[in-house]
Amino acid sequence: MLTQAERDGFRDLGYVIRRGALSGPQIVEYRAAVDRVVARCEGPDGYGDARRGSDGQIWGVNNIFHPSVREPALLSSLGEREILGVISDLVGPELQYHLCTLLVNPAGLSYRLRWHRDSAFDGDMTEAALQAALRSHVQLNGALRRDHCLSIVPGSHRRVMTPGERDAMQTDPDGPMPGQMAVQLDAGDIVFYNSNLLHRGDCAEGDSRQTLHYAVLAHHPDAPTGPDVQTWLTDPAFLGTLPPPLRALFGNWLRSG
Repeated sequence: MLTQAERDGFRDLGYVIRRGALSGPQIVEYRAAVDRVVARCEGPDGYGDARRGSDGQIWGVNNIFHPSVREPALLSSLGEREILGVISDLVGPELQYHLCTLLVNPAGLSYRLRWHRDSAFDGDMTEAALQAALRSHVQLNGALRRDHCLSIVPGSHRRVMTPGERDAMQTDPDGPMPGQMAVQLDAGDIVFYNSNLLHRGDCAEGDSRQTLHYAVLAHHPDAPTGPDVQTWLTDPAFLGTLPPPLRALFGNWLRSG
């Protein structure tokens, strides 16, 4: 499915962009589903795992397969060949669920997240730990609308921080970073990346962001990382409705807990 150049790019640079990965009908379906999730979060019953800014406006929704916000279309999207198939090409066929989140832009509010690695918020990791994680997982941002919010430092997932990067992290962690690159996505594009890249999110007021933010791990039975607070995903009624690719994905997640 992927070219060797794309697989090499993911290994060496830490990311690969698939242009037009989502079809027009998929984009329309997923946009409507995202709107419904956000509306439920803003409704009278609310949802405790929505990410909110200082004024209470929503900029993200965690754990979107919770029964109170679950959308069948978004659940199905995880198993699509252009998502799960690409991840399998990058890190192997034995996979397990990790997280599914939505990223949206709150009306009238800009936000900027500081530079970080997901495994080390201050960015400090040993080279051995970084090298061990080159094929351990895949994170993705799937744009349902134009999205230029993610910035990365290509190749930083393979090495410790440079003196310039460490200085930037310590003196201005949400400012410029040496070697930074904005990931520019149009609707339907997906970036697949290693979450140990130095990266940050930066969304300007007035942007209309709707982005799928998913992560899948390479499954290793001897490395327990699975069931934690997402106990609703162990419900037999939920698991029994899953198509085969997702059944394996969640089955591995359950076995790793």
